[in-house]
Amino acid sequence: MTRIFEHLPDTYFFIKDTDSRFLHGNRALLNRLGLKSVSEFAGTTDFDRYPDPVAEQLVAGDRAIMNRKEPLIDHPEVLYDHNGKLEWHASSKYPILDENNSPLGVVGITRPFASRESPPTAHHAAGRAIEFISDNPTIPLRVAELAREFGISERQLHRQFLDYVKLSPRDFILRTRINAAAVELRKGSEPIASLAEKYRFCDQSAFTRQFRKILGTTPARYRESP
Repeated sequence: MTRIFEHLPDTYFFIKDTDSRFLHGNRALLNRLGLKSVSEFAGTTDFDRYPDPVAEQLVAGDRAIMNRKEPLIDHPEVLYDHNGKLEWHASSKYPILDENNSPLGVVGITRPFASRESPPTAHHAAGRAIEFISDNPTIPLRVAELAREFGISERQLHRQFLDYVKLSPRDFILRTRINAAAVELRKGSEPIASLAEKYRFCDQSAFTRQFRKILGTTPARYRESP
């Protein structure tokens, strides 16, 4: 079965065990992570490549899928490549169960939104807005203005976002800004107050509050985390 996914360059396929250790990843995933072989990947976890707060969320998601024994389809996630590049992805994960319905692990596929097939006509404006927001997290972004730019009403854009990425436009903008700031926290030394202003938060306390809400920790602790 795994061979099917070796020829899908924009689809990242993986298998994890019950401890969220990776057992397999396809060539596209290995390339994204800068790895040459599955042997470099097998036995690692999300904690080996992501800051602890991000890894904790990913592992908690795996546990929830195994506990519920139900799949999670087209769930929006922000993931990073080996260069620290931020990208929004749609992830679908399924529990692996034995003959007694006990969990053995998780199997999943992840695709960058930018490389998904063109959004259906019903979601065309949302697809264009997602690309624009992702490319411009530091500029002023208002939902009403985005709707006008892409030729639909604010209500229609809201509905399209919920259908396409399971987030409202405002939530998508907020999460994109927080995750873009998180990349800078890890890679640079720019003061937190300066990043708060850069990513359009009214002050550092508002930035810290939203950062903790989304990533489960403060900007300062995130910068210092392994």
